[in-house]
Parts: sequence; C-alpha cells; structure tokens
Amino acid sequence: MSQIETFHTSASTLSETCVWIKDRNRYICLTYEYIPGTGYIKYAASVLKGNLAEDYIKNHEETTTRRFEIRPVTTYFDPFLSYYNLLKMVRKEMCHGAGCVGPRKPIPRSDDTESLVSDDFISDEDDTDTFRVSMETHMSPDVFTFKYIILTSEKHGDADLTLRIIYGCYKGSEKNSEIIYGATIHHSPVYNSATYDIPELDDDAHYETALMRMEKCPVHMTVKKEFSHQLNKDAQHREDLMYCILDKIYMKIGGLYQIRGNRY
Repeated sequence: MSQIETFHTSASTLSETCVWIKDRNRYICLTYEYIPGTGYIKYAASVLKGNLAEDYIKNHEETTTRRFEIRPVTTYFDPFLSYYNLLKMVRKEMCHGAGCVGPRKPIPRSDDTESLVSDDFISDEDDTDTFRVSMETHMSPDVFTFKYIILTSEKHGDADLTLRIIYGCYKGSEKNSEIIYGATIHHSPVYNSATYDIPELDDDAHYETALMRMEKCPVHMTVKKEFSHQLNKDAQHREDLMYCILDKIYMKIGGLYQIRGNRY
C-alpha cells in the first residue's frame, strides 16, 4: 500500500477535542480549532499535575470543554504550521501569553485607525454609568492585583499584531458582590507571532498607576454572587473575578476601554 500524504489549503480547518499532552511532570488537556490558511486559532486548556487518575482526567476534560465553549483564547499564529509546531505554539501561548482560558466575551477589534503608541490611550468611564458601590466596599481593607497578557490581531503601526499587558488593582465586598477597580494597559507591536518576546516592564510602576486609579477614579461594578467568595482574602484563586473585570474593561464606552472612572 502506498504512503498517504496529507496537506492543507486555505479552506482547511484542524481541530481536536480533549487531546492530552505530556509535558515533563504535567499533563495538558487541550481543545482547539486552527485555520492553517490564516493562522487563526481558538483554544482552551487545563493542566493536571500528578497522577492521571480517572476522576482527574474526567474533571479536567469537563473543565477544558466548558472553557472552550464559554471563554476560549483566540489569537493568531503563523499560517500552515506543522502539527508539532502548532502544539509548541499553543504551549508557549499558555505559558507566556493568554494562558489556558480567555475572557468570557470575545475581544473586539479596535476601532482606532491610528497607531497605538502611548502607554495609556484609554480614557474615562462615561457619565451615563450611574452605578456606585456602597461605602462598605470602599472601606474594604484587602486589595488584590492581576496581570493579564494577550496577543491580539489589532494593527499596531506597521505591525499586524498587538501585544497587550493589562495590570489591575481591585477590592470589593464579599457580602454585596460589589467591586471597584483601576487598571492600566501597556501595548507593543508584534511582527511575528512565533518569535515575539514578552517585554520587561516595571511591574511595580504599572501596579502603582492601577492602584492610584482605583483609589481616585475607580470603575464601579458588581459580580455574580457565585464569584463573590473570591473576594475573601483566603480564597484559593480569583480567576473568575479577573475575567469579570477584563470583560468590563473591554466593554468600550465611546470607543474607549474602561480602565478608570470619574474622578472623585
């Protein structure tokens, strides 16, 4: 029997559901859809450390499937990657880019036609957003932070891709599910999705800017009751709160990201 050879065209689509990858002492459960002709990829993953027990496998496959359905990572790789290089790029994106899961809502393309060259081209919250948190939320003593990295298909000058690094500071009340936050966004051009590096930034300075905005001109919001326990200082993780805030940031008002509100 002669050897079968496969190849892809601009109409091809590659996808796998809950494929497992062994990476040293970790196991990655991955679901993805890749379009070779454009390099567009949508994926979600979860990482299992330890033994591949049947219950663990089932739980991680359910988590991966749910993440792929409600908040997958979407980005662009080089077109027509080989199978090995495709999985390698996904692994890199998981470690140094968007992570295992994306925001609940798809990230919109920028409406800006000019090059985004400043550190903060984003502006204030609209006056029409009248919701304000209670004084109890303002007085909460515990402040939490996050740093989120995402590669988008937005143009940046003469580059076809933009790397965004979002820093956020927030606090809230577990009792009433309210949050105030401030954020700042650094963005830089990416010319090749396969070879780009994460820039070395002054994280402390960016967190300080986000904290100042939270204190002086915060964005006010509520979160679902099921996530409010993550506002407890002893919470095991705050992933859902981070994605709720990212969703709010990406809900542009007047074409502007919501990284700060009206000044007190």
